[in-house]
Amino acid sequence: MKILSIIKLLILMILLTNCCYAETGISSRKIIFVSNQPLSGPAKDFSYIGKSSKAYFQYVNDQGGVHGRSIVLNIFDDQFRPEKTFKILNELTVKNEIFAVFSGLGNENFKSILGLLKQQDIPSFFVGSDQAEWTQPVMKNVFSFLPNPEIEARVLGKYLTNNHSGSEMIIWYADNKKYLRSVKAITKELFGVSAKLLPGKKGRLKAEWNLISKRKPDLLVALGNYGDLMNFLKGYPNLDIPVYTGHALADSRITEWLGSSVYPSVRVLSAYPLIYEKENQGVSLHKKILNEYEPKLIPNRWTLYGHAIAELMVEILNRTGRSLNRERAISSAETLINWKGKLMPPVFIDSDNHLALTTFRVSQILPGKVNHFSDWLDGRENN
Repeated sequence: MKILSIIKLLILMILLTNCCYAETGISSRKIIFVSNQPLSGPAKDFSYIGKSSKAYFQYVNDQGGVHGRSIVLNIFDDQFRPEKTFKILNELTVKNEIFAVFSGLGNENFKSILGLLKQQDIPSFFVGSDQAEWTQPVMKNVFSFLPNPEIEARVLGKYLTNNHSGSEMIIWYADNKKYLRSVKAITKELFGVSAKLLPGKKGRLKAEWNLISKRKPDLLVALGNYGDLMNFLKGYPNLDIPVYTGHALADSRITEWLGSSVYPSVRVLSAYPLIYEKENQGVSLHKKILNEYEPKLIPNRWTLYGHAIAELMVEILNRTGRSLNRERAISSAETLINWKGKLMPPVFIDSDNHLALTTFRVSQILPGKVNHFSDWLDGRENN
């Protein structure tokens, strides 16, 4: 009778174990993520993000993992081509068990797989895209990482209201719908600041700078993507007035991209620290991890991004506990209220907000040095 009871108990334990780990992409020992990255092709520098995330996960695994499980990150090369993103992920959903997509990159790339993710009920944690439509309105299984232009504009508006009351400014912006919305967002935050709008038109850059020089504002705001901003700032005629812009240029290499007569005037929105901020414990840990797990990677903005977002994902998995499944992971992600990691700024994620980067500091980047002109400012609406 005792032997029979033991056998029954063993069978029950096996059944319970299978039940606990029945969720796709989870076993008693592993959690399996996939990520689309341009490992080859003209955008391959962005693959530093995924490689750095993988290094951080390996570091965590060597510390015992998350509640006894190792994190497996399978990165596939889509060369930044949306049709390839869909094709490969569609094949993986058939052949492999996937818990979630992690840190996939690209606006159009994510758009190509969104329907598939909904159909398969696969979460996407922290897509690398600045499109507001992924989180406005909130979609249950979708979390985004990069700020949309309206978030950045609100942060700039709050800072300028608090620090430049009585000033006259010109807001230059890339002339498209995305940045027209960001203009509306910044102007709603401005009080006591006189603002003139200047839409950036192709082929009119010299005329625009002539107009700015003639009006002699106290400061400029420049809203656009990386290419827009670089083209605009390279025409800067040494007016010796500050230019405030978003997160796209928050890179230590800005001092190489822009001449010494330009970069001292530029103020950017910064989130995670710069690689040369040696006093930052997160940066020191980051360099140590890369040296051990990815020694061929040169620490830079994209490796910091990859580490920061992996740290965020580990926090969510830790909060979820041993009884991990997709529903619980989503619920845990929605409890990150004013959470701050070693590299991440304060994060506010709940059921009404699935966007990770909403808080920034206004910073000036100089060779080997960064000056932070503000504390953390929250760009969420009504915050």
